[in-house]
Amino acid sequence: MSNRVDMSNEAKKKLIQKFKEIGVIKKEKVKLKHGGASRFYVDVKKTYGYPDILNELCKRVYEGMPETVSCIAAGGYGGLPLASTIALKYKLRLVLVRDKPKKHGRNAWIDGYVPNRKDKTWIVDDVLTTGKSIIQMAQIVRSTKAKVIGCGVVVRRGRRKLAIPCEYLMTAEDLM
Repeated sequence: MSNRVDMSNEAKKKLIQKFKEIGVIKKEKVKLKHGGASRFYVDVKKTYGYPDILNELCKRVYEGMPETVSCIAAGGYGGLPLASTIALKYKLRLVLVRDKPKKHGRNAWIDGYVPNRKDKTWIVDDVLTTGKSIIQMAQIVRSTKAKVIGCGVVVRRGRRKLAIPCEYLMTAEDLM
């Protein structure tokens, strides 16, 4: 199930305009993280360099989260800055999920807060294309016995249906 976060048309238009002004969409051939190719790239990470835009994204992603969320999880350059800012701003515990365990130290999949069976976790990422990153993070978080109650992304690029609720702010088509 995938739902657009409910925000006013004016707020959405302003956010999309800011994305366009700073060049979030790159119209060039790119290789995607989990295989495949595309004629364009959605560079949400570029928005993280603009405090006003990052603050607005955090506010909007947070508004799409259920009140019962006790911790927020993310991985990679796309999700970590967003999740870190949301966690700090809204006083949530932060779960840092690795793509693969460290080869040194504790060989851990998770850094930061390690959730437990009492936690209701929300996964955050910048772009949803195939859903593989979110699915992998959900599996890792569930291995701690925590419940994953959904995810929030800035841009839904693909049409993949996930086994958890997924909220998004805009689609790639909105930015074209």
